This record gives sequence, structure tokens and C-alpha cells, in this order.
Amino acid sequence: MRLHTIVLFVCSLFMQLGCNENALDFFGNLEMGPHPVGVRQLTLADTIGKINITMWYPSLEGGRKLSFAEYLDYKNELKKPELLNKLSLGIGGSDAVFPEDSLELLLNAKMQAVEDAEAKNGAFPLLVWSMRYGTVAYQNMLSEFLAGHGYIVAFPEAVPNGAYPWQLGSPAEKKAALVQELSDINKSIDYLKRLQNVNPTKIGLLSWSYAGESAMLTQMNNPDIDVVVGLSSIGFSNGVYLGDELAGEIDIEKINVPYLMLFEQVAPNGRTRTLPDLFDALHADSRYVSFREMAHGNFNVVEGMVPGVLRTDKVQPWSTGGELAQIAYETICNLTVLFLDMVFKETDFESFDAHSSAMQVDLPEGFITVFSPQKK
Repeated sequence: MRLHTIVLFVCSLFMQLGCNENALDFFGNLEMGPHPVGVRQLTLADTIGKINITMWYPSLEGGRKLSFAEYLDYKNELKKPELLNKLSLGIGGSDAVFPEDSLELLLNAKMQAVEDAEAKNGAFPLLVWSMRYGTVAYQNMLSEFLAGHGYIVAFPEAVPNGAYPWQLGSPAEKKAALVQELSDINKSIDYLKRLQNVNPTKIGLLSWSYAGESAMLTQMNNPDIDVVVGLSSIGFSNGVYLGDELAGEIDIEKINVPYLMLFEQVAPNGRTRTLPDLFDALHADSRYVSFREMAHGNFNVVEGMVPGVLRTDKVQPWSTGGELAQIAYETICNLTVLFLDMVFKETDFESFDAHSSAMQVDLPEGFITVFSPQKK
């Protein structure tokens, strides 16, 4: 039975590849936008420490596109067996889920970005990922997608990386780590908004998973931020660093910009997610989108889009595979760029609701539900 399953998987994968090892289309039905995409590494250093920044941006045409493997190992630290294990673990939770030759086909798949491509002239809105380890490997597709639609997207990370928040022992250690993280994000924003092709008057924050905590606290205290997007991320009552104390740090008067909150219907702990208690007090242009049948892992490319494109149900316990996973990640990308375009490029935000309703015509019935703040 196991051999039969593996043969079916490989045959299915080769059908998608069209017998060309570089033809796997990770981007499915996504329309990439009018701009070619470049990606480069920047370094911000001061007397305290160093921050490395991965930046995606609209570019001129030409050059060799990165492979998926180059994102998974963007620090050039892994040997081939380690890279294969990392990919298998990332998708299915085990290093023996998929055959090695199939994993190699995935690693060789071409992305959209060209390393160090010449930047296109213009002043583009800046989107900064709040700090969450794995962002380059797990959110490269959305970052490329947004750059193709006319945004500069950046992910800053401290060098060397600190501990995961759950590896820190005491509340004091966690709070100190969060304070440092907020400082690093703000220093990165100050640096990036001075780059030639960045429009310093149009800045947004992106967050996923546990990084929503730092995104909210950054926005509250940085008047440059115009919008916040959270992928299974934004919660106002509890955080991985501050725990229940986060609620006391939230000043609803300072959450005065539009928030897009994309969430699975059922949280990893099995509880049905409900609208945040503060939702109706948010900016009127904020939106909460609930995804039926999806899970926390569906909001990144490795645990969501990849198993969706492969039509496999061999996924992490906190994710969902198959065709719906691809539909979900594509919808996440499309809703994100639609929301950002409304904030940065349109004068009338109300058309977001019309466009998102039209989008649902091509989705399974009831696949997403969009909520707006109800102002009294």
C-alpha cells in the first residue's frame, strides 16, 4: 500500500511538471501583477547590533529567477540532505513523508524573483514583516506577489537570531526580547523609508502567526504606519511574549489605522474563533475574514500552498491539504493585495467589499466570510 501511494504521488507530480523538472508552478492561478520582481539582502548595523533585511521590490526585466531551494536555505547553511529533510518536515511533519526525487523537483521549482535585479524607478509603498522566524522561507510567495503588484516588501531579522519566545524562561526575559524586537522593527522602518524607491508616506505592516503581537505594538507607537495585515496573527488579548498582559498594553485609541485580519475558523487549540471584543472599535475600514475548513498552517506557502498545489493531505497537524489549501492561499494573497490597494491607491475604500464579494463567486460556497466593524 505504501509503495502504491508513493507511485501515485510521483505520477501526479510529474503530470503537474509536464516532464520538465523546472516547470512546477507554485503560483497556481495567481496573477503576478505588472512588475518583474527583484530580491536582495541589506544589512543595517549600529553600535548595538546588526539587522539583516531581505527585500523584494519592483524591478526591471531579466536575470535568473531563484529556485524554491534558495529561499529555504537563504543563509547558505544547509547541505542537500538537510535541505531535503527540512522541506519534508515543513510540508508533512516528518523527514520520510515524500520520496527524495519528488522533493528535489520541488526544490528546483522556479520562483518569480531575480536576485539583485535592477530596481524599477518609482516611489512604491513599503510593507514590513514583523519579526517571525522562518518568514523568508515561509512567506516568500506572498512577498513576491506583493512586489509584483507594486510594493516594496521587507523582512528584518536580528543577527544572530535570538531564542524563540517559548524558549525564554521568565516573563522579564520575554518582555526584554519583545522590547528589543520592537526597537529592531522601528530601526528597520526608519532605514527603509529613506531608500530611493520607497514612498515614505505609505507604510504598512505584515504579520503572520505569533508576530501579530509585535505588529500591533509597533503600529500603536509609530505614526508612520498606515495599515496592518495579519495572517492568522492579530489578537488583542494574549501574546507569546506578554501573555495575558498584552490586553493591558492595547490602547484602542492608538489603533487608528485599517487592520485586515485573516483567520481560520477553528484555532489550533480546537476552539472556534470569534470576532475580537475590540473589533467594532477598530478603524471603520478594518475587515475580518474567516476561512471555513482552513487551519493555521494554511496561511504560509510551505504548509499551505505547496500541499495545495501537490494535492496532498500529508500535512502538518495544524494545516489542511488538497485543492482547498491552494484556493485558500491564493485567496489570502488576492485579499491582501486588494486591501492594500484600497488603502494606498484608491480614494474610496468601500469598493473593497464589492471586489471581495465578486471574488467569492469563484470560491466554494461559504468558503470565506467577511466582517466589518459595526459602528454605533
